[in-house]
Amino acid sequence: MQPKARFRQAYKKAVFWLISKPEGCFLAFDELFGKLGGQLAEKDEVVKMDDDVQTFWDDFAADYYQIQQESQVPIVQDVLAFLKAQRILPTESLLDLGGGSGRYLPALASNSQQYTISDISGGMLNYAQQEAQKNQMTNVDYRQESLDQWLTTTPNDTYQVVFSALNPSVSPDKLQAISQKSQKWTVLLRLTLNEDDLFSPLARRLGIDEFDPNVDAQIIAAFKQQLPESVVEQPFQYQYSELIERQLVAEYYADYSDQGRLKRELDRLFQNQATLMSRTTMTYTLLSWRK
Repeated sequence: MQPKARFRQAYKKAVFWLISKPEGCFLAFDELFGKLGGQLAEKDEVVKMDDDVQTFWDDFAADYYQIQQESQVPIVQDVLAFLKAQRILPTESLLDLGGGSGRYLPALASNSQQYTISDISGGMLNYAQQEAQKNQMTNVDYRQESLDQWLTTTPNDTYQVVFSALNPSVSPDKLQAISQKSQKWTVLLRLTLNEDDLFSPLARRLGIDEFDPNVDAQIIAAFKQQLPESVVEQPFQYQYSELIERQLVAEYYADYSDQGRLKRELDRLFQNQATLMSRTTMTYTLLSWRK
């Protein structure tokens, strides 16, 4: 099974786990996708939320790391080349905020005298440690904490560069506080388009468009409203194809209420074939600004 198809199954399973929690699940879900902006009033709610988000990513860590290893998208290499061209890298100290399982660790740590990776998930950081060991990186510091914990405990001007990629907890209202922790540069990377020609149109035809909280085409405009006019916006676009099994699609939509309609749609799509080639278009948008 190819990366995107496997990601869909693993991600859906993880989200189902999160929203099935009887207490605190929606707080956790909102914070996971950057909706609350740190406006919770009760301390015990914050602690509960952090616990749920941590468990979510701990449970998802193994699948996430494996999918990361199989990715066909050269975003890491392209981001690294851009940061070097802009003379943001190399640097003395860099924080990878919400760095997860260390997808950017080898590239960033090799271009920083001291590299720190922070994440709410210990499970994710365990895989980041594997990445550091595999690449013989000895200049890595690990911090397990939520974004709000990091903002509270980290003095201003701690790192020359603060970098955050696909971090759903970073909302526009937190950008200024994040920027204050940087001496020079802040770099933010978000996924702003993730469209394929199989799952996406099928969901629309079935009337169940799927909200992907990690993809938001409008978030960049909201971010830029909080940033200086000198902010640099750089898009990276990719396309790739993968072979999708009909059985996988049927299993993915097994809880759809009208299975007869689903079968008719699959018959139309696959036309008696067991597999279908699907093309995905992804756009990442990088924002970088100097303090």
